[in-house]
Amino acid sequence: MSAKKILSLVAIPLVLVGMYLTFDWAIGILVHNRKVVVVPNLVGKNVPEALAITSALGLSIQKEGELFDKSAPPGTIVRQNPPQEMSVREGRTVRVFVSQGGEAFYVPNIIGQPLRNAQTILQNAGLNIGEMERKPSLRFERDGVISCDPPVESIISKGALINLVVSEGPPGADVQLVPDFIGRQINEARRWAASQQISVSVREENNLTRGSGEVLQQLPVADSLFKPGDTLTLVVSTGGMEGGSSGRRIVYEVPVGTSDTDIRVLMLDERGETEVFRKTQSPGSRVEVTVQPQGRARARIFRNGVMVEEQELQ
Repeated sequence: MSAKKILSLVAIPLVLVGMYLTFDWAIGILVHNRKVVVVPNLVGKNVPEALAITSALGLSIQKEGELFDKSAPPGTIVRQNPPQEMSVREGRTVRVFVSQGGEAFYVPNIIGQPLRNAQTILQNAGLNIGEMERKPSLRFERDGVISCDPPVESIISKGALINLVVSEGPPGADVQLVPDFIGRQINEARRWAASQQISVSVREENNLTRGSGEVLQQLPVADSLFKPGDTLTLVVSTGGMEGGSSGRRIVYEVPVGTSDTDIRVLMLDERGETEVFRKTQSPGSRVEVTVQPQGRARARIFRNGVMVEEQELQ
């Protein structure tokens, strides 16, 4: 190899090294010529406010992620790096985390569940049991959950306390409670009221999904205390099936292997959206609802608030 070639091979790397050192030196001068500024406190500020503050100081911000923080409104900054009061040069990027607010949960349907099961369901949902009251009940077996506060499907934060009313079982002979007549025939309610010396007040209502004479609402509600002379007020269906029409059927089978489930059925037709069924169902049970929609219709079926099926009603 000639001396000329050897010289060129040696010279090229030297030139590249020289260019790199020159570039590095120039960048160093530019960086060190920038002003030193103090990082402001961005915690508690929203992103537009933080941008205005940092831009005025020659800084920028970059969103690194989001965090649940019930003490900070959604959209506000909860963490930053570099921290406040640290001295940096202009052009530095401040990385921030933004609040999503408190982690939100729905109160699961635990009505009718044994207390032990309800405790497990609430714990798995990130919730805790608060105060517990016991009262006699004709509707629920001993240790079954009668009601909860906040009620089922309320939106709450993680770790919230759920107060429970739990059944003691049937009352003693000295305590009289109103039975649950909803879904039963009015004649049953009348017979019971006559035996207890209670008067009955009836209001009729046309209903698309219930047969004639079926009780839709009652006051006092089931398990309320009563005494002779009180009045039982009932809202009773006159039947929604006119002209002998059999209507259209919605059928759904609750999967086996699940726990007791809150089943809700909505019908959508030309009149809009109507709730036609809602009840806690056991695994493997069958839900059948007969409706008489107007025009083209479909049904949506929800399990514990989540839509699991949609049916066209032919």
